[in-house]
Amino acid sequence: MKRLIRNTVTLGAVASLALMLGACGNSTAANSAAAGASAGASSSVDPSLSKLVPDDIRSKGTLAGGASFDTQPMNFYAPGNKPDGVLIDLLNGAAGKLGLSIKWSQIPYSGLVPALQSKRVEIAGAQISKTPENNGVVNLLAFYKASSSLLVPAGKDYASDTDACGTRFGLTTGSTVNKNIADSINKECQDAGKPELQYLYFPSFNAGQDAIRAGRIDSFLNSTPQIQLAVKADKSMAATLVGKLATRETGVALPKEYSQLTEAFQAAFNAMIADGSYKKILDKWDLATMAVDKAEINDQIPM
Repeated sequence: MKRLIRNTVTLGAVASLALMLGACGNSTAANSAAAGASAGASSSVDPSLSKLVPDDIRSKGTLAGGASFDTQPMNFYAPGNKPDGVLIDLLNGAAGKLGLSIKWSQIPYSGLVPALQSKRVEIAGAQISKTPENNGVVNLLAFYKASSSLLVPAGKDYASDTDACGTRFGLTTGSTVNKNIADSINKECQDAGKPELQYLYFPSFNAGQDAIRAGRIDSFLNSTPQIQLAVKADKSMAATLVGKLATRETGVALPKEYSQLTEAFQAAFNAMIADGSYKKILDKWDLATMAVDKAEINDQIPM
């Protein structure tokens, strides 16, 4: 079934940003400083790519990056508050080819687009897909394939979407791709004369996992790699409808005014695809199925 894909936050999320930042234990400037600047090795700089970077950014040399850092294996903190994950590795690799480094800080997912708009961050290292809401609001850069699945208690399995009808359905606050999937399933439930989903929202993937373990929800919707990793680590949980929800080309975002830098990152990712370093990073995380043939930006990305 074809679904509309939405995976960003609306401008109204600005108000929630301050509240969520206060509640998020690692979202402090001190934590960002401890993590430090994560950069590609200077030896990896490609002069032909570096010249694509705007002069003011090239002279500065460092970009402010933001991510939720609660979503293994995409972005998370390794021991010692080291930014880690497949998206972090890919972005640091592309930045290195451009002669840049990225200094990462933790921001709740729902606050990333507002942070880009205010230029508190200059690149968001979290999954942000093309939607009618964010198209033209930020610069979009797609460089991998994504899908969603359901995290459930061990022993539970859904043969189809409508098996979830009438259940307590967990969603991540601020992820409109998840809300859109849930709304689509809800419509199927209504059309079939079945009870509607009961939406429950959580600020992070970890909070959703805890709710599954405690029996407070029946399923939690999130990205397939996250859910597969969680199931591998905790046998009290299982995955269902694996990779069957909202397949799309997706990636990250930069401020609307950073079109030239977005194009430079696109060129850097295409260079990584060509030289094999892109595949090497995906293989490191056992995520080769996420690979695409080329990076795309803005209107090039299918919606």
